[in-house]
Amino acid sequence: MRKRPSAAETICDYPPLLSKARSRQAMNLLRSPETLNKAKRIIALKTGELRGAVLELVARVEDAARAGDWALVYDTTHEIRGLAGTAGLNATGRIANGLCHYLDTVARLGMVPDVPVASLHLDAIARSARTEDEAAQHGDAVAQQLAALVARKLAEIKDSATA
Repeated sequence: MRKRPSAAETICDYPPLLSKARSRQAMNLLRSPETLNKAKRIIALKTGELRGAVLELVARVEDAARAGDWALVYDTTHEIRGLAGTAGLNATGRIANGLCHYLDTVARLGMVPDVPVASLHLDAIARSARTEDEAAQHGDAVAQQLAALVARKLAEIKDSATA
């Protein structure tokens, strides 16, 4: 009886779409200053739409938090984290990253998130996404303070788990 090929073996059976030379040429084109500048211009034209999408996600994550659906809070915050920077909302992305880290760690430990910690993050995410000037002025400080809070809370959780 013939052995069934593994997924890796099956993938290797397909011929490459581009030759090595064409692949290098395509990568050089993608990395070229002209291509990068064009991409920046296109993103700049879509910044308003991207920010609108972030605000929609903020509304969705607020609803999920009110419902206590922490899995949806995590998933939506993860989307905010990925999109916020592209939308020019760097503080929002950093704060969302901190909340993702906290929720992920708490979930892996089989615990429920501390509602005040999550609420502080969610309030900061919403405010930074809605008030661009304030976010630019205070966003880094808020993100750093929230990161310190997450680190302290996670250390407390780990200490209590080992005690």
